Amino acid sequence: MFDTSEQEATRRPSRRSAPAVEEAEREARLPPYLGGCSAPATVASSTARDADACTSPEETTHRQRFLDRTFSAPNFRPSAGYGQFDARYWPRLSLMAAVVKLHLAFVQAEDTPPLPDLVWRWARGEDLGRFFWNDAEKRRFERDYVEQVSRQWSARHRFRSVRPCWPFVAWPLVSPRIVADADDAHYEVVVYKMSSPGAFRGSGFRARNPGTPGWRGSGELDQNDVLTMQNRFSSDVARSERLRLERALAESQASPVRFGRDSAAIVSPFDARLRRLATALAARAPTAPLVPLVLSGFASAEGAREHNRRLSQARAEAVQRFLRDAGAPQPLMVVARGPVGVPGDGSNRRVEIAADRTFEQGYTGNRFLPAGHEFGHALGLPDEYRNYVSGNLADKQRAFERLARQAGVAPPDPWGRRTSSVMSVGMDVLPRHYLTLWEALGRMTEPDIRRDQWRIE
Repeated sequence: MFDTSEQEATRRPSRRSAPAVEEAEREARLPPYLGGCSAPATVASSTARDADACTSPEETTHRQRFLDRTFSAPNFRPSAGYGQFDARYWPRLSLMAAVVKLHLAFVQAEDTPPLPDLVWRWARGEDLGRFFWNDAEKRRFERDYVEQVSRQWSARHRFRSVRPCWPFVAWPLVSPRIVADADDAHYEVVVYKMSSPGAFRGSGFRARNPGTPGWRGSGELDQNDVLTMQNRFSSDVARSERLRLERALAESQASPVRFGRDSAAIVSPFDARLRRLATALAARAPTAPLVPLVLSGFASAEGAREHNRRLSQARAEAVQRFLRDAGAPQPLMVVARGPVGVPGDGSNRRVEIAADRTFEQGYTGNRFLPAGHEFGHALGLPDEYRNYVSGNLADKQRAFERLARQAGVAPPDPWGRRTSSVMSVGMDVLPRHYLTLWEALGRMTEPDIRRDQWRIE
């Protein structure tokens, strides 16, 4: 759940030919259930043949040599000085592998009774297996850890080259690999037996990497870290999403939407403001809660009251249709407030937009996989649920922000909130969580394709 270093849906890849994928899997030793992932089109088919510069013999030969290579960055250390993993890239298959090697040491439960008590319990016929690992449990943990982390982290986004004439793609396959030899590992990890189903001990990775040869990080996990936690900080996550919506409302200046006399037509500048708002609303993380928006319609007080009530509803429904058509995914609740104020007051011909503040009190949908969160630290990523103001971890967050600006993706804004992000308290692997992979890809492919010529999509 934390990095203790200071103490020291996007489009999915399609299937490709089995022999080529098998060859790449053998080279990367990737889990078999991740096989078959690649970009939907070959590089050759997407080459800009109509440009002379792109089809010159020199450029074609250069590109072909790049296409036929396998790139690697063993023991890659991200620039912020945290994390380590092996990276490879196969341009022909449009695949990139990022593998973290872990040596696991399984230890008994921390609440294991002392030996005399154990003997007494055994004599009474009590099952003592809940305090100690058996071989089947160890193998099951290894299998579940690799499969669940790989599924959560792989191919959530892709890298696309924007170098002219070089339309290459890299789909990241991200995976832990359990190794028997500690000397071959990036991390030595202690895994605690848990005597109670669903208990949560608290885990962490120490990933600060000074870059010295042979460096290995360390970590602590527990038996239940491979279990997805339900309703984890749900109300906090919903509150954070509501605050994001309220910020979008303020920045877009979309509320209130003002109307002409006896009209429900949306006119300038409110159409542009609503489009900006809809874009921000649609930018939610994949599993972030859909906090409802309340659209309250009003009318001025001249004329018949029932007519003005219907007019206030028509105005709210017009805003509802506009936002839906513009792609806003949140529930949009229409409320007709009717006429208010004194007759002839144009400021009352409006629709007010507000995020529902009662939603978070009953929201229970947030999920969290501790193993997936801690794996992010192994890749070199910082915690997002806390805003560090000084020390090594504050420096790490600032370095992460600089890297995000260079890659053209959004960092956490702000730090310190519990959100559905995998590096906060949720499940979502967002574009910024591929930043250390982006660094590794750029390191491998430069000078042909520089880091700044890869986009995270």
